[in-house]
Amino acid sequence: MQALEETLHKQTEAEQLEEIRRHNAAVRIQKTWRKRMRKQYLGPDFLWTDLAVHARMKVDRNAAEEGKNTTRDRWRRSVFLAGRLQDGNDMFSKGESSHPEAARKHLETQHWLELIDG
Repeated sequence: MQALEETLHKQTEAEQLEEIRRHNAAVRIQKTWRKRMRKQYLGPDFLWTDLAVHARMKVDRNAAEEGKNTTRDRWRRSVFLAGRLQDGNDMFSKGESSHPEAARKHLETQHWLELIDG
């Protein structure tokens, strides 16, 4: 019985080569996909936009801490933050998520926590 199992579990050389080829092909596909996604989401446009948004949030947070809380300043900050909540995030909106509302809610929570945390 063991001899039969051993012969069934032994792979021929051709099967081993085929398995190695499949593995190498899968690795190549994964690397290509990751490279494409990295370029799309971490490209210069995305990084500059993200940098500008975070810089604006930091300036607004510092202004609020320094006491620049006139009605006009508070409205300007709230309009900016509300606009950011509606825009969402390119990474969430371009991906095919099965729960887009969950991703949007997560993003809203993240932005509000950043506002409060500052």
